[in-house]
Amino acid sequence: MNKIREKNRSREKEENGTPPRSGVLLLFSSLLFLGILFAGARFVHLQVIEAPSLREQAESQRLRQIETPAQRGTIFDRAGRRLAQSVRVYTVVVDPHNIALFHKEYVETQQSEGNAPRLSLEDLHKELANYYADQLDACADELLPQFARTAESGSLSRYSVLARQILPEVRADVSRDGSYGPEDDPEQRLFKQAIRHTVWELDYMRIYPLGEVGAQIVGFVNADGVGGAGIEMQYEDLLRGTPGVSFTERDAVGNIIPAGLQRSIEAQKGSDIILTIDAEITHVAQREVAAAVEATGAQSASAIVMNPRTGEIYAAVSYPTFDPNDFNTAEQDAIRNRALTDVLEPGSTIKPLTFAAAFDTGTITLEDSFHVPNSMQVGTRVISDAVERPAEQMSVSRIMEVSSNVGTTRIAHQLGSTDFYDYLYRFGITERPGLDFPGAGRGHVLTPQEWNDVSLSNFSFGQGLSMTPIQLTRAFAAIANDGEMLTPHLLREVPDGSFTIPERESSQAISVEAAQKTTDTLRAVMTEGTGRRVAVSDYEVAGKTGTAQKAREGIAGYIEGLYISSFIGYLPADDPELLITVFVDEPRTSFFGAEVAGPPFANIATFAVRYLGLVPSSP
Repeated sequence: MNKIREKNRSREKEENGTPPRSGVLLLFSSLLFLGILFAGARFVHLQVIEAPSLREQAESQRLRQIETPAQRGTIFDRAGRRLAQSVRVYTVVVDPHNIALFHKEYVETQQSEGNAPRLSLEDLHKELANYYADQLDACADELLPQFARTAESGSLSRYSVLARQILPEVRADVSRDGSYGPEDDPEQRLFKQAIRHTVWELDYMRIYPLGEVGAQIVGFVNADGVGGAGIEMQYEDLLRGTPGVSFTERDAVGNIIPAGLQRSIEAQKGSDIILTIDAEITHVAQREVAAAVEATGAQSASAIVMNPRTGEIYAAVSYPTFDPNDFNTAEQDAIRNRALTDVLEPGSTIKPLTFAAAFDTGTITLEDSFHVPNSMQVGTRVISDAVERPAEQMSVSRIMEVSSNVGTTRIAHQLGSTDFYDYLYRFGITERPGLDFPGAGRGHVLTPQEWNDVSLSNFSFGQGLSMTPIQLTRAFAAIANDGEMLTPHLLREVPDGSFTIPERESSQAISVEAAQKTTDTLRAVMTEGTGRRVAVSDYEVAGKTGTAQKAREGIAGYIEGLYISSFIGYLPADDPELLITVFVDEPRTSFFGAEVAGPPFANIATFAVRYLGLVPSSP
């Protein structure tokens, strides 16, 4: 009877919806299994699938990677004087997050000891700003925001720069200082804790010990530490070096974990380089071109000093110039080295190339003479000489002495367009000079197919074609060097051997005999002709004056009353070791090359021959 009643009660419970005990156990078991399955899947996902990325995130929070800058190579002149060098400096960095953390610990400690904190976080920032303003010679109001600087996320920054390019002796003073109050004072401890955690990152500052001397050759390093002009740009790969890198494991406040990962790769210093430039000669050349501008009221002036036997450039300067230690304030015109980049018409300084070509082809000899009137009709133009004189029978040497345009035209017409252009090519006038300098320009010469009826005449005495001063210097050096034309250059040596200087091209532009005959005519210029007022005591000079009308930019024609005056020459004439080119742009007092460009030529040469110890010419 009782068994019957139990069965009925069980049937009633099922009908009323209450699960039996076995159903509850089954449900519980199912949930437990699903939980274990989910936990296992999550465990596998974290430990297997996401493990690498999570490990990387954890390490990135502990690992600090710091790049160590490489010291840039030093640039020396040929005598070992430092033209550019990098000195050790520091970037001062604070961690606003850590400073706030230190202050929080200070507040909690004071409160736990029953004391009221006397120094707020804002006051701590002010004290630090005042302290570093005094030490770093800075403005406290400008430093103050750096201690509360926030990151893009809105949280306090972990990296805030207080100052850059701080010298080592300043760092030493900061390390010795830090007094704020008694040693047992909690505010003093907080203050010193913040100072101790200031980071002094090693860096290098580029300085130019000689200032303006050689500045337009050396160039400068920009704000990113990369060569921005001149040799600094040309040899960037050699000079810059290879930065180092270090990895350190640190705790939450930036302290190094002693047993953590510590690894570093040392920075590799850049290569030193030695230039062909001589600072003493460069200084004198800069002084003289500046004096020429002041004396004549010119817009600018430039000069090149070169050894015609080797192609080494001792100086290449122009005025106005600049100080690379403060290049940010310099005008672009002052940074530009006009001697190596500017394109201009050479005027009569090209006549020796015309004569050399005619001598080399046998078109003329020193014994020849030409009937030279003061002017002559050539095609649609009348060619005339700068100085009016009666018609005369002139020797080849005399034509060069008086710089006759008419006489030069007669020689060029005998030479012919094809040969004349061929020798312009041989002298490198149609190409870049091959100089190791960024932006070294080239002039423009039309091909014979483009010439008109007066082109040959105009080109023969330097009108209607253009070139840079270094192009003309290179061509003139070939005459001085027995007809062999070398490649001018600025890099002399890389002492550590990390760079092999490639063999520089040379070519025989004209024969030795043609070079010697041309030199004879240039000697006569200095004794009997337009250059007779330009002299270097005890040394015979072979030189040529030049005056060119100032061409209009972008359109044909010339600017009325504006000229470019020039002088180019080499010495000693019998065995040249020094070649000097001077250009003065838009002089106002006179336009004759001997009067305007002659004095700086003579002064530079007078210094250089004695400085270099050149043997005087024979009596």
